[in-house]
Amino acid sequence: MQVLDTRALWPTAASPLATCAGLLTALAGPPLLAFVSSSLFERPPLGLQVVFQFALCAMAAIVLLIVRRGERLPLASIGVSRPTWVSVASALGLIAVLLYGLPLLTTPLMATLNLGDFQAGLDEIARQPHWWRTCVALSSGLIEETLYRGYAVERLATITGRLWLGGLIAAVAFGAAHVPFWGLGPAVAANLPFGAIMVGFYVWRRDLLANAATHTVVLLIGMWSVPGVGP
Repeated sequence: MQVLDTRALWPTAASPLATCAGLLTALAGPPLLAFVSSSLFERPPLGLQVVFQFALCAMAAIVLLIVRRGERLPLASIGVSRPTWVSVASALGLIAVLLYGLPLLTTPLMATLNLGDFQAGLDEIARQPHWWRTCVALSSGLIEETLYRGYAVERLATITGRLWLGGLIAAVAFGAAHVPFWGLGPAVAANLPFGAIMVGFYVWRRDLLANAATHTVVLLIGMWSVPGVGP
């Protein structure tokens, strides 16, 4: 496995503290927000969902600010690079894997674990208007890939000195963040494998925008495939 030179990624004495703040924001921020929402509101009104989504966007903005100002590193340190035709081709291939291959794993895994299904989450999505589903998909794909792949994978690998361990921690954190909305069964059987595949793709390509585009397309297809009453 690849072992990283941590000193090369922490160029100033202040950057370890900045990195800890970034990891706390990236890994603990989204699940905390989801937990507060599910604990205080059985069905958060649309206005509050908008506020929570803006808060999620703010977390990504904070992490980007930490990268540039706190760690004094380029955005390339979290996989941001100019997209190429390879980015597009690899993203399209990954979309096909996630849409057609991933269910071959998640469906029997859900049945085997028997920890709950998607119904509660699907019912909640069905009550949302389609314009809001689109907004959530367009923003969440980029935000989650920035937090859990670009930032978390790179910085956890830096801290542990092991890329595979950084990816594993990031994938588990991503799955755990979806427990409040989807429940334990879907989080373990679907979100965790999804996160693991996205980590693997990121480690292979180091192309955050390809990850974000893939995630966004999959979210859009998933959100719009749920029948609902919204306009």
